[in-house]
Amino acid sequence: MLSLKLLPKTFVRYHRALSWARVLNVAKVGTSFLLSRLLRRDIRMGRPFILMVEPTNLCNLKCPLCPSGNGGLTRPRGTMEFDAFRRVFEDQANHLLLLMLWNQGEPFINKNLTDMVRLASEHNVPTITSTNVHYIRSEEDAEEIVDSGLDEIIVSLDGVTPESYLEYRVGGDFDRVLDGIRLLSQAKKSRGADNPIIHLQFIIFKHNETEIDDARRLAAELGVDRLSLKTAQVYTDAEAETYLPEDERLSRYRYDSEKLSMNGKLTNSCRHLWYSSVINWDGAVSPCCFDKDVHYGLGNVLNGQTFQEIWKGEVYTNFRNAILSDRASVPICNNCSEGLQGLFYDIEEVSPAG
Repeated sequence: MLSLKLLPKTFVRYHRALSWARVLNVAKVGTSFLLSRLLRRDIRMGRPFILMVEPTNLCNLKCPLCPSGNGGLTRPRGTMEFDAFRRVFEDQANHLLLLMLWNQGEPFINKNLTDMVRLASEHNVPTITSTNVHYIRSEEDAEEIVDSGLDEIIVSLDGVTPESYLEYRVGGDFDRVLDGIRLLSQAKKSRGADNPIIHLQFIIFKHNETEIDDARRLAAELGVDRLSLKTAQVYTDAEAETYLPEDERLSRYRYDSEKLSMNGKLTNSCRHLWYSSVINWDGAVSPCCFDKDVHYGLGNVLNGQTFQEIWKGEVYTNFRNAILSDRASVPICNNCSEGLQGLFYDIEEVSPAG
């Protein structure tokens, strides 16, 4: 989800989304979260003001730590139809300050992605998506993205050479990614547009940890606006051995008695369960993006339930109460960085090369 470091800047930048109804909703949600933490039971007022919608869970790459790419995802694969998106989004639009159009998969595989962005723009809801850039292949593609009204696009580039890039982005094309980012930057200039913010995300692994300064230079050369140096998420000791950097400052994990664990200590709270929600391509509602396979399904907005029924329903309530009483007992939380240090090593504004 969105990092705490970016949250204030995001809301300042997208202040156009503010209305009295949305501000009141944020106040209700924030108050209910604080009361829930204080009283150790789920109290809910308002609706989530951040919504993540998954356009698709299909992907063109085979990244080894991603369940969508490595075959670990067991839930059905598919793409959200535009009419379904309209139903889902318009039910929530009056409460939203931010729409995040990704989860698992490559969003641009969904041919309706820019139409989704346009619909959100019509409702004055800022939008962010995240891409591996392989579907930005022409000036027309880039201009379509800029003209759609997209506010921010996260572009994944985890290496400064074809060899280091392909260590993780299996099946990718390094030069195509560079070309796609340049096309986006050029389209913004030709349109005289401030948006979308081009946000280059560099995940730090063992094989690329020495490339951070080169990544900064490359980001400036490509004309991006922001660079995030993100720590890698692993699931097993074998993956840790292969992928985690040698420099422990660049990792979200530590070894205690030879056991891999997150930096910091889990607390029995999670703001995301009050501030935000996730709706997957088939309408399944999950608590957050760490529930990649929807093991904690909370309902389905395309199967006869309204979101409000799900949001205030028994299943969601029980899940929140479980987090408030013993978050460590929920498996997806044990590999989650919420409330801990280390999701990002750094997030930097990028000055043009020159």
